[in-house]
Amino acid sequence: MRDPISWSFPLGRMFGVTVRIHILFVIFFAGSILRVAFAPEDPTHVVAKLPDGAWIDILVILILLFLSVLAHEFGHVFGARAVGGDCQEILMWPLGGLAYVEVPHTPRANFISTAAGPAVNLFLCVLCALLLLVVHSTPLQPHWWWSNGAYIGRINDAGQVALFTWNNDELRVNWYSPANILSWTFRVNYILFLLNIVLVGFPMDSGRLLQCILWPRVGYRQATLAAVFAGFVCCVVLGVFSMWQNEMIALGLCLFIFISCKNQWMILETGGDEALLGQYDFSQGYTSLERDEPPAPRVRRQSWWQRWLQQRAARKTQREMENREADEQRMDQLLDKIQREGKGALTDEERRFLKRVSERYRNRN
Repeated sequence: MRDPISWSFPLGRMFGVTVRIHILFVIFFAGSILRVAFAPEDPTHVVAKLPDGAWIDILVILILLFLSVLAHEFGHVFGARAVGGDCQEILMWPLGGLAYVEVPHTPRANFISTAAGPAVNLFLCVLCALLLLVVHSTPLQPHWWWSNGAYIGRINDAGQVALFTWNNDELRVNWYSPANILSWTFRVNYILFLLNIVLVGFPMDSGRLLQCILWPRVGYRQATLAAVFAGFVCCVVLGVFSMWQNEMIALGLCLFIFISCKNQWMILETGGDEALLGQYDFSQGYTSLERDEPPAPRVRRQSWWQRWLQQRAARKTQREMENREADEQRMDQLLDKIQREGKGALTDEERRFLKRVSERYRNRN
């Protein structure tokens, strides 16, 4: 049986890319809704009772979050295709999305494909802000930030929500009104944009952009190390913030960044080997190495995390081999088509495919 940490299931294909949902995303989705739906009433009345239907608000917000993250990842996909790369799969999980893009190994190609993700969120913010100017009789402001951790869905059992004009006058509209949905879409994309730009460190988009900027000046390795150490700084900030605000999502993001930075650092320093864990048993003292026949080193049992990383690497290698074989077969078919009908018979997608595969073989040679 496969490691449960790697469980995911396909949602479908969009624009030639397979979208998969991680099992942890389903758990996070269901847990967030149940947490609001069955929130216990505070007997001290320090925390106000949530209005009826609050779990529906969370459901709608999570759907908007899912669609916004998916749009962000497709931004990476189309950014990669713009520089001659491509993407085969997107994985959605609780801390965002992962687009497995393939781009030429150049700073420009990596910068464009990385910047295209936050650019989509910024575009959606601008679009929603403009629509809020005309969707209501009075131009409305979008939601800019969370209200000090308080519940910001419907404010009464009638299902109304408070929005504000640019003169800071309060207006109450229905929760499902276009104005409120646009305001929430703005807020979700606004936060996604800030998270990916403000958190400058690997593997966040801003960290990768920093890597691409430093790459031509100091080389790929030093640029990646700079992004990794910036990621460690982000871990400290997020760790302090998660304890200060009691935010589990911030703690999860902190751990994700730390693990990603640690793994990338080890790849750069040791080629991915777990050399820092040691290979020898010094339980009998250092003098045991001076014997004529030193005892054989004790093999350390791998942790579940190391096993998962190995299984993930093996699956990735197998997937790359299968994709390479499929690309070679399709390349042969397209070459036959060119020989029979000429290069003008190729579609735009087929031309992009030939360019991507040709560049891959050129870089390999």
